[in-house]
Amino acid sequence: MRGTRAPFSLSTPLALPAVTPDTPAEPSGPAATRRRPRSPSASPKPAKHPRLSIMGPTRHANGSSNSNGNSNGVAHGAAHPGDWAAETPGEPSRLVPRRVKADGALMYEDDSAWVGDDPAGTGRMPVLREEAVRIVLQALKDMGYNQAADTLEAESGFVLASRASADFQAAILGGRWAEAIALLAEIGVAPVPAPTPSDGPAEPQPASSSSSAASLCPPTPAGNDGPAYRARFLIAQQKYLEYLEAGQQGKALRVLRHELAQSASDSDALHTLSSYMMCLDKADLHERARWDGAAGGSRAALLEQLQHHVSPGAIVPARRLATLLDHARRHQQRGCMYHDAPEAGSLLADHGCRAGQFPNTTTHILGDHADEVWRVEWSPDGALLASAGKDRRVVIWRITETAKDGHVRYDVEALHHLDEHGAAVDALAWSPDGKTLVTASEKQLYIWDVATGRRRHTQLGASQHGDTISTVQWRPDGSEFLVSSLDCKLIFYNPLGNVVRSWQFSSAQLIDFVVHPDNQRLVALTTSLRRVPVGDKLKPTLSARVQEVTESMPTPNGYQDMTYLNMEHGLAVIRIADRLIIDYMADLGRDVTSLKLSADGTKVLVSCAPDEIQVLGLEPGLHALRSYRGHEQNRFLIRSCFGGTKDRFVLSGSEDGHVYVWQAGASEPVEILSGHMDTVNAVAWNPVATRRLFVSCGDDGEVRVWQPPAPADDDGYADSAGAAEGDGIVL
Repeated sequence: MRGTRAPFSLSTPLALPAVTPDTPAEPSGPAATRRRPRSPSASPKPAKHPRLSIMGPTRHANGSSNSNGNSNGVAHGAAHPGDWAAETPGEPSRLVPRRVKADGALMYEDDSAWVGDDPAGTGRMPVLREEAVRIVLQALKDMGYNQAADTLEAESGFVLASRASADFQAAILGGRWAEAIALLAEIGVAPVPAPTPSDGPAEPQPASSSSSAASLCPPTPAGNDGPAYRARFLIAQQKYLEYLEAGQQGKALRVLRHELAQSASDSDALHTLSSYMMCLDKADLHERARWDGAAGGSRAALLEQLQHHVSPGAIVPARRLATLLDHARRHQQRGCMYHDAPEAGSLLADHGCRAGQFPNTTTHILGDHADEVWRVEWSPDGALLASAGKDRRVVIWRITETAKDGHVRYDVEALHHLDEHGAAVDALAWSPDGKTLVTASEKQLYIWDVATGRRRHTQLGASQHGDTISTVQWRPDGSEFLVSSLDCKLIFYNPLGNVVRSWQFSSAQLIDFVVHPDNQRLVALTTSLRRVPVGDKLKPTLSARVQEVTESMPTPNGYQDMTYLNMEHGLAVIRIADRLIIDYMADLGRDVTSLKLSADGTKVLVSCAPDEIQVLGLEPGLHALRSYRGHEQNRFLIRSCFGGTKDRFVLSGSEDGHVYVWQAGASEPVEILSGHMDTVNAVAWNPVATRRLFVSCGDDGEVRVWQPPAPADDDGYADSAGAAEGDGIVL
């Protein structure tokens, strides 16, 4: 099925004609609109093209051909005169092949619907015979099996494309633009008034000024947005650029005036095209238009663009069978609850993943914490893990890979204990190179050398934060780390701990945030200030609502922070360069507690109370995608995460002591994992997505490592039921 084709835009690369240097110029005058006569018994001569032979191979006496197998939806040639039925009144002008009963027997007796057409889809194969055969014909030609395609055409009575469609595609690849436009109506594209002919006596070269060239373009007519106009525009655009490349600026100017201007729906695109007349040479034109020239593959690319504006019944979309097979495979993978493999998989069997491939078994219990564990974070390369919590301790763990009988497993050992914090630790962040760890304890920051486990010599000095630090995040380039706190501040530090700049929000707290991989934006959870200044201290307010803004409440930037003030439980995308909110959702409808960005930066996972996780897309603007329920979150901050290849899973802790796992496309959990004895506060999937490995931490003081079940004969690892408790690593 075809999607709606968006109007042409020069913000995307131009796909333009490819002609060989010896291709003659298009004839001018009346001859430009004439086509050579077509006979049902003979096909037109194939056009030669450096990359694609649309009309099919040249046949030899022995039945062999010189085709490279590219079909692009066109038959080798016409069928015999008796194989064509009369045209249907009111339909586009095309020859329709007669139905021919297959000589052979059907493979399966209950596939009797194949004997004729089955529009209602009542048989085991609910598709039309003609469509199936034409798709197979195209696939055979795509793969170079042209004799097999000939045999199928002869036996079935169907051909890949009508004569008009074959002529149209040959005209495009041969650069016969007037003929191609004349054939549009015959392949089902509604006609439009013909533009003023552009070929004739040469005109003087245009003035050497882009403004003067652009001024020669009349205003774009309104309503030029139908398939016929878009097809004419694409053809005229190709023709225009070929004239420019050939140094025929006069002809190019006439195409610009009388063809492009009449069919364009975007005046900006028209003026951009007019600016190409100022190109210095061919190389300049190729670079500015992002076009590979007449000798490249632009005509074949143009043909693929035009197929979006032509009925698929007239021209089968390129590589149709491959597209359908890929869609079918992806559909099965999306429906698989445990699919996590990057490989494509075989087409010979239905897709299915075993539950045993998912990391649903506890292989290690890390007991080096003496109290509740609130946070776990992997280093960027996935080789180290940091855990932190109420006992004022941060533990750095090292992951080592082992292999036994072809099965990969991961062992864990403690590397450093960071014990100099003055209070509980609930915020930490690894530097992009994994060599530095920043932790936060109440209002104080700590910067650690990961290799030695010691604090770095920094210039942090007295804390710049007047309230509890909520989040620490590094910028992707490692130039700065950002720290938010509940006193409505966001402070930028360099790696040595020096303050670079500071943002002060008048009445909005950033509860949690992430820095987008583009290093230009923050994605932040915001809520209205829940504490108010009393004297020189912050005290809790009884209301979570935003206070009235008055002229006596200026912001540090000298203007009212109205957007920030009006976001209660909101999600904002903030541009780092100027602190401007470029997108936001003012109220997600629930208390928001934490967020996580997907690996590709296109989605955010927002943990909400009560009992919900929301997934929102960032592009082209913030929009809700899906929500997940089943876990419990009412009183505590719980951190969820994405997991698996291409973020196929969503994982979350829960106040009932379980870890919940959802497949990204389903709302019901596929796994509910037990093991923790109290609230599970956070989960984290290893950043090397192909590793089936994640960790969880909870109020029971444990950090649990989860991996797929070990093979039956491997007793070196315990499952969640058999693992003992205690300090250190328990196997």
